[in-house]
Amino acid sequence: MRKVYFIGGCLAATLLSGCMTYDKPPIAVTKDSYTEVKKNEETLIPQNINELSLTQAQQIALANNPDFKSVRFAVDAARARYYQSYSSYAPTVDAGMSINQSFSKMYSAHNTTKSRSQSESYSPGLSGQLLVFDCLSREMNILSMKYSLKQSKETLEDSKRLLMRAVAYAYNDVLLALAQREISLAEIEYNKDMLEESEKKHKAGTALLSDVLNFRITLKNSQLDLLNSEYDIKANKYILAGYLGLTTGTLPGRIKFPKLKMTEISDIQNISAYLDQALANRPDLKAYRDQLKAAKYSYWSNIASAFGPSVVATYDLGYTQARSISHIDGGSSSNSKSGTGSLGYGISASWSLFNGFSDYFETKATLAEIAEVDYALAETWITVITDVRTAYSNYLANVQKARLSNDICQLTFKTRELVENEYKAGTALVTRLNEAERDLVDAQNNLITSLVNMANARAQLEAAVYSVDAPELNDESVNLSSIEPDNNQNNNNQ
Repeated sequence: MRKVYFIGGCLAATLLSGCMTYDKPPIAVTKDSYTEVKKNEETLIPQNINELSLTQAQQIALANNPDFKSVRFAVDAARARYYQSYSSYAPTVDAGMSINQSFSKMYSAHNTTKSRSQSESYSPGLSGQLLVFDCLSREMNILSMKYSLKQSKETLEDSKRLLMRAVAYAYNDVLLALAQREISLAEIEYNKDMLEESEKKHKAGTALLSDVLNFRITLKNSQLDLLNSEYDIKANKYILAGYLGLTTGTLPGRIKFPKLKMTEISDIQNISAYLDQALANRPDLKAYRDQLKAAKYSYWSNIASAFGPSVVATYDLGYTQARSISHIDGGSSSNSKSGTGSLGYGISASWSLFNGFSDYFETKATLAEIAEVDYALAETWITVITDVRTAYSNYLANVQKARLSNDICQLTFKTRELVENEYKAGTALVTRLNEAERDLVDAQNNLITSLVNMANARAQLEAAVYSVDAPELNDESVNLSSIEPDNNQNNNNQ
């Protein structure tokens, strides 16, 4: 029977304390060995995704990233505390039970007569109290909890903002590494063709051995660049997989990425429009605003409870069952029972007039906390302004760099083509051809780097403004292949 009572009490305590269920992390994280992990225990990219877009990557990160999901539970905790603050309006109910039993013997001083007695009693009861008045301390506390909840929501939204920016950076780094590999592959094919042609000319006696060795060296260097690009691809995929919350730590081999694109701006709004949107919608700024409101209401709640009177109503309901047995040796005995019920209620008022200046210094502390948050809000406001101006200028600068890099790339390609024809005609030295080829490779790398920097700057500006209603960056996206000069050598295309 006691076991049943114990189990029932545990179940009741669980229900009263509030049950919370949530999606558990993947089972794989509980394993001590990676080789023992099964596919159904991991977090993976959906099977229907074969080419991963930036939007899809950000959606997967929001669904799987453990750090972001952990922040979400701070909102649940703040929401529970907000609802908890309403409990101060409800009466308290306390149940109690006391059981007593006593035995006694009494001996006579003149004879051997002795008497025995036994008494027992049990008293169940209910008691509680209700706070009637506390100078609006409860109301101020509820408002403080309300804005603390709003602050937690804005903090979650700011975590989302930063995660989306981080995913964009990692995603663009993968595109950069892939583009660098394409440049290395094209350079390898070009050097192979030139090496083959120079070997034929050397056998025919129309080319020097140094030319053959030159193209062998350039081929080796381009193969070395390819190895570096292959490593960069893997490393950047690992970083991206981490943001996506994939337990494999990498992306599956089937996942492809789109070609690196160039964004041409046709129109962009004045910076003041972005500043207005950022100041109205940045979640980190809104979080500090809500924190400041919560601190102010907490201050007034402290004032009310410390320096105002409070009125409390109390009540109690009880019943006592008693039983008494007495017996005298060789004489009489008695047995009596009684039951007594009780009901009591009352009301009391209290007002703390002096407690060693404790309330005074507590009030000064809460007031200082308001000032602390107020200046933190001012610092965040300035940070938002700085972020938007920096991102705006960075975006425009990188667009101009991309345009110039594109022009340079086209010019260097034409130059390399002319020098190649001159070399084949015998009017240009191999050193000049090497120089033209290096210039082309550098120009191609500068172009794709400029494109990635421009994409990162766009992600930076979107994160700095962070509003679906913000002025859009009207652009025209063009495949990188379409902005390259036409040529008959496909191995030279990006």
